Amino acid sequence: MKKLIYGFIGISLSVVLFMQCRKESDPPVPIKDLGISYPGMVLKHDLYYRIDCEASFIEVSFKDPIDTASIGGNISLSDQSGLLDTCVDITIHGRKVLISWHSGFQLKEGWRYFLTLKRGLGISSGLSLTEDQQVEIRTTSRLLQPLSGKQLFSKGLQKPLSDTIPNAIAVISDIHMGDSRAMSDKYCWFGKNGNALTDFLDYVANSGQFRSLVIIGDLFDEWIIPYSINPLDPQFGILTSEDYFKAIANAPVNKPIFDRLKSIASGSGVQLVYVPGNHDMLTSQAILNDIIPGAIWKGDATGLGRYIPVEDVVMEHGHRFDFFNCPQPLVNQGHILPPGYFISRLYAQGMMQHAQEATKQTISPGGSFEFLSGWTLALTYTMITFKMTPPPMDSAIVLMGGVDGYSNPLSYNGARNMYAAHIEDLWMQTQAANEVPVPDPSCLIAILNGMDLYHAATVDYLQGSPSTQPYKIAAFGHTHHALLEVYPEGKNYSGIYANSGTWIDADQCKYPVRTFLVIKPGEWTGSDLDVVSLYQYNLDSNSGEPGSGYLPVLLAEENVTR
Repeated sequence: MKKLIYGFIGISLSVVLFMQCRKESDPPVPIKDLGISYPGMVLKHDLYYRIDCEASFIEVSFKDPIDTASIGGNISLSDQSGLLDTCVDITIHGRKVLISWHSGFQLKEGWRYFLTLKRGLGISSGLSLTEDQQVEIRTTSRLLQPLSGKQLFSKGLQKPLSDTIPNAIAVISDIHMGDSRAMSDKYCWFGKNGNALTDFLDYVANSGQFRSLVIIGDLFDEWIIPYSINPLDPQFGILTSEDYFKAIANAPVNKPIFDRLKSIASGSGVQLVYVPGNHDMLTSQAILNDIIPGAIWKGDATGLGRYIPVEDVVMEHGHRFDFFNCPQPLVNQGHILPPGYFISRLYAQGMMQHAQEATKQTISPGGSFEFLSGWTLALTYTMITFKMTPPPMDSAIVLMGGVDGYSNPLSYNGARNMYAAHIEDLWMQTQAANEVPVPDPSCLIAILNGMDLYHAATVDYLQGSPSTQPYKIAAFGHTHHALLEVYPEGKNYSGIYANSGTWIDADQCKYPVRTFLVIKPGEWTGSDLDVVSLYQYNLDSNSGEPGSGYLPVLLAEENVTR
């Protein structure tokens, strides 16, 4: 009998302990069981909700009417400064809770907020949260606003029209300006966007929103020149690369742009920073300052440059990582022009010969196993694009005239053989000479970098290197493909790869043109977010105001915690 009693007691205790353990281990009632949603906000990267910084309230919606008795003290809004309960009102409307602002309060742009739903918050069906839940909310940056016609076309560029403290960086690249010969013989990539770029520079100088304008390469184009035209021609007063760059600045379509650049650099209150690209790798600080006095030169290794405005952000053109287009100081001592230069000369020849034929194709940077097949592929692609008769490859038809120290004409096969002899063997040493942060032994990956720089941005900057901490934003140009991508994908991303795109003519590019980046470092805004936006500068066809010109149109935006 005692055994039965003890057995019953043991079983009873086991059941009690089991039920107690089960109760303690039951998961909290999740938000989804209450049917909670956030109309007016968008979930980004499965990490945070994005809300317009101009919004006047936050809406929280439940699947059933709210238990009004559970609301008091169980919903709160905070930011990095602490609770904001004294700045907001919380009202209930059936299944909805509205968190609205007091007069004088407004969400800050590019800012993190936290909505806390506390234990006990429930709905009429009896369900309630059993643990506090915190929702992260991030605001957008404030949209760039078009200026009035009077503002946009004021040419003095002496004083910003806004009294706010500038906290943004405008970033452009890949304008690819040519000289007057390029325009008249129709082998120039740039021309049709001349008015747009002029107005954009007025906008940057006058809006009072920008602390600096950074051009990350290829403002000048010393590569898109037909092989049958001498780049340095005494008949046109062009004896040196410096003369050539000055001829570009003085070309009729370019002169208004350089007038604006000079005004910006000399007293608009906006810093003008220049980082060299591959198509103008033969320029220098002395040449740039002669053409644009006051411009800030950010070169490092020969033909390359890098700009770090704040510790979280790094910018460069991107050709440092491109096998076909980075400086090649070791292949042929005393010269740095890479193979891509000669492919570009052939491409320009095709443009000139077929100037009346519209094309929306761009030259492939190629791909090789390793160099020879890439060279052949790029030449073949170019000739097919323009239906060109193959030039005599062994004839010295590529006129140089002293560019990069090449006084005599070169043949295509001669140039090919010059690079093929050592370019792959010297790749690691070339990267060291070019100050690549994390050298990659793979020539194939370096070739692919010419088409997409995401890999290079992540490996060399966003992951950090043995000598540097990871950057939060890596901004490149070079590929002409404007975009924003987070790294790595998903809610644990820690960086952003941004590309500024291009301003070349739309019929010479398969990507959107007239694009630019706007970067707002948290170090300047006081936020714990760095924000980067991608814009396009378009004609404002809907405006009724005369002379309103162009409108900055937001294409994409990302942010990352500092």
